[in-house]
Amino acid sequence: MNPIVELAKQILPSIFPDAQIYPYRIPQKYQTLEELPIIKTENVTESNGSYGSDRYGSRTYQVQVMAFLDINETDIEAFKDVLDRGLEEKHYSLSYAEDHPHQEFEHIQVIVRQYQVTKLKERGN
Repeated sequence: MNPIVELAKQILPSIFPDAQIYPYRIPQKYQTLEELPIIKTENVTESNGSYGSDRYGSRTYQVQVMAFLDINETDIEAFKDVLDRGLEEKHYSLSYAEDHPHQEFEHIQVIVRQYQVTKLKERGN
């Protein structure tokens, strides 16, 4: 399964059941950030590896998780820790992290975290 979809449909909902989670883009009607938290997953890079007989045996993905959080309702550090630990359990390792205030909404903090995961290619493909 594509890691972006896996994150958005399986892993993140199990970690944050009350969050609205979207792969690739946030629908226009939710971009007002009135119902939080909102989490978006997207691809950063991917590369093939473990070559044998000119065919790759694995693919490494760099994925990004962006979270939009209300600083008045969410402990930002606790959120990041829960996110990192939950993804570590699924073999995603943190490779980059930042957070900053939203440009338009002063009570919103934008959390940006990138993770790396390697998936083995399924036999027969």
